[in-house]
Amino acid sequence: MTEYIKDHYFWKYAIGKFSIFNKPIDELYEGVKTVIRFSYVFFLLLVFLSAYHIQELEAAERINPLWPMVVFQGVSSVYLALYFKISLLLSFVLLCFKNNNLFLKVFAFLNFFLFVAFTNSFGKINHGLYLPLMFLFCNMFMPNSKKPHYKEKTILMFVSMQFFLLLTYSLTGFWKLFWGIVECVNGQVSLFSPLSLRNIIILQNQLIEPTLVGAWLIDNYFIGWILYLGAVYIEIFSIVVLFRANLHKIWGALLLLLHAGIALALDVSMYGAIMCIGLLLIMSPFNVGSSSKDTFLSLPVVKTLYRINKR
Repeated sequence: MTEYIKDHYFWKYAIGKFSIFNKPIDELYEGVKTVIRFSYVFFLLLVFLSAYHIQELEAAERINPLWPMVVFQGVSSVYLALYFKISLLLSFVLLCFKNNNLFLKVFAFLNFFLFVAFTNSFGKINHGLYLPLMFLFCNMFMPNSKKPHYKEKTILMFVSMQFFLLLTYSLTGFWKLFWGIVECVNGQVSLFSPLSLRNIIILQNQLIEPTLVGAWLIDNYFIGWILYLGAVYIEIFSIVVLFRANLHKIWGALLLLLHAGIALALDVSMYGAIMCIGLLLIMSPFNVGSSSKDTFLSLPVVKTLYRINKR
């Protein structure tokens, strides 16, 4: 695999000590196919989890329909909800048996795309479904065995999924840092203030009942601030982890802990994002073992600080 990408303008930077392409092509390809097969089972679970939420929307009015829903403006939400339940269930059941069928992959993506547009047409946006939508979009471009170099292309498309996943978190962290600097310059409570997470939780509590953990963090805001800074570190440097195969599972676990913290403190659950983290990082076929020291030094910023300290 290294020979295949060594001259590529982007993928060549993946070559290194803990390269994601160090394993044999056949092993990586089989690992990717295993993850894809499992993904359809996870999507079925996601559909079942969303079924209850869809029932709540059946009697509601689409007060702010997104553009894909404009053509269905005259169709009752009850009929649309029923269609999505049947079509998504059928799509992913069939994909469990025909996991690389192009028609089924396109059909599943289009239905899930419309489903996301439908659930976000009631005045509230569910960001947790964007990552599964990205997964299904990239999955359409997974080649079949009739294409030349299909194994290499399948592997690179899977890495592209990981790239988009990690880039999403890095951009989230970047904007937290950016607006934190702006707020700090303007003399407002910012990311750099111990009151930052406390204020976020208080604002969220105006919309929902306070959680037990959220209430505790309000009282112990300094601990909450340290955890918040740790969360921003995890988000900002997520993209760096892409080419460090020994950190895939570790970073996946950190992102899962981040979502667990968000759920406990703010009562915001993002099952779709959690599913993608599990599939693309926890189950990453590129993961390699390394010593505790090498793993620690592979963490973003840590190796730079270590080299400075050694001088």
